[in-house]
Amino acid sequence: MIDLHRYFLNPFDDPEIGLPGLLAFSTDHLQRMMANNPGGGYSSRIAATSAALQLLESTATEDQTKLGIRKARKRAKLTFRRTLSARLAKLHGAVVARFGAKGAGVAECFPLPRTRLVNCADDLMESHLRAVITGVTARQAELGAAVLADAEALHADWLAVYEASESSSGAKAKAEQGQRAARRALQLELFLNLLALAAQFPRQPERMDLFLQQTLLAGGVARRRRKAKRAVVPTPGPSEGAKAMLES
Repeated sequence: MIDLHRYFLNPFDDPEIGLPGLLAFSTDHLQRMMANNPGGGYSSRIAATSAALQLLESTATEDQTKLGIRKARKRAKLTFRRTLSARLAKLHGAVVARFGAKGAGVAECFPLPRTRLVNCADDLMESHLRAVITGVTARQAELGAAVLADAEALHADWLAVYEASESSSGAKAKAEQGQRAARRALQLELFLNLLALAAQFPRQPERMDLFLQQTLLAGGVARRRRKAKRAVVPTPGPSEGAKAMLES
C-alpha cells in the first residue's frame, strides 16, 4: 500500500525544481485551469494562483534588478582599488618630497606601508585612510592645502563606493528573501490546486494531464542533472605500465 503520509507532502517544494521551470509550469497550468472552467468551479483557485504567480514574477524581476545594481557597485569598488595604488603613490611622493624618504613626517602621514593599505580588508580601509588624513592635517603647514585635499578626496571616494556596495548587498539579500517567500506561496497554491483536482476526479489520474504538465518541471531537473554529470571529470586510472609495476 502507498504510504498515506506522502499525500500531505507538497511535491512542488522539491528543491530541484528551478525557478524558470516553476514559472513555466505555473503559467501553463493557469491557462489550462481557465480553459477548463466552464462552471466557474476553479475561479477562486485561479485567482489565488494568479496572484501568487504575479508576486513571484515581480520579486524575481526585482531580484534581478538588485543583482545588476550590486554588480555595478561592486565593479565600482574594484575600480577604486585598482587605482588606489597609483593615487597613494602620488600622495606619498608629495610627503617624501617634503620630508625625505626616512623623515618623521612620512611615518606620521603613512603609519602603515602602502602595500598593506592597498591590500587591506574593506572594513579596515576607511580607518587607514583616515589615519593618513590625520597625519597630513597635522603637517598641513608644511605640506600645503593641495596634499590635504588629495588625501580627503581619496577618503571620500572610498566611502562613496564602499557604502554604495554595502547597501546594494543588503538590498539584494532582502530581494532574495522576498523571492523565497513568494515562491513558497506559489508552491502552496499549486499544491492546493493539485488536491482540488484530485478531489474533483477521484480514481482518474489520467485527468491530471489536462491541467498539469509535469514535464515542464521535470525538464529543468533533468537539464541540471545532465549538466552536473558533464561537470564530473572521471579520474584516469593507472597506465598499463603502472599496473604491471603494482602487480609485480
